[in-house]
Amino acid sequence: MNHSQNSNSAEQQMAERILFEKVKQWLKKDIIANEKIPIGKTFMQPDFYSKEHAIIGEIFSHIGKPKKAQDNKIANDILKMLLLEKLEHKTYRKIIVVCDEEERLHLEGASVLSECIHQFGVEIILIEIDADLRTMLINAQKRQRMVNA
Repeated sequence: MNHSQNSNSAEQQMAERILFEKVKQWLKKDIIANEKIPIGKTFMQPDFYSKEHAIIGEIFSHIGKPKKAQDNKIANDILKMLLLEKLEHKTYRKIIVVCDEEERLHLEGASVLSECIHQFGVEIILIEIDADLRTMLINAQKRQRMVNA
């Protein structure tokens, strides 16, 4: 589940660390970043997790209109959250953290992904980031688009 360490820029990793700290403050619970959770012959590694408090979540540091790849990542992460619930026979508080209003509106809009989010009880939480970090993320995304073009 941990997509951030490989494909994300240093700016995105920094934003996700900052957002993780803000999530921790918001939840007022002990959560662990990037915990390896055994799943059959493999493992998943959510951005934040607490077995004790039954919380699992992912952080998306994308700014602006999401691309199809972001939707696919989010759908994949939700599938992993649901798998964990099935294997452990318990309901987790499933959270997706975004730092952009456009992303939040997209995930709560009219789509199959939005319907999955709603039907499976996944919370979409918007956590604001400061203007400097936002600008850094936008510049990093532009740079990645040029590299991936």
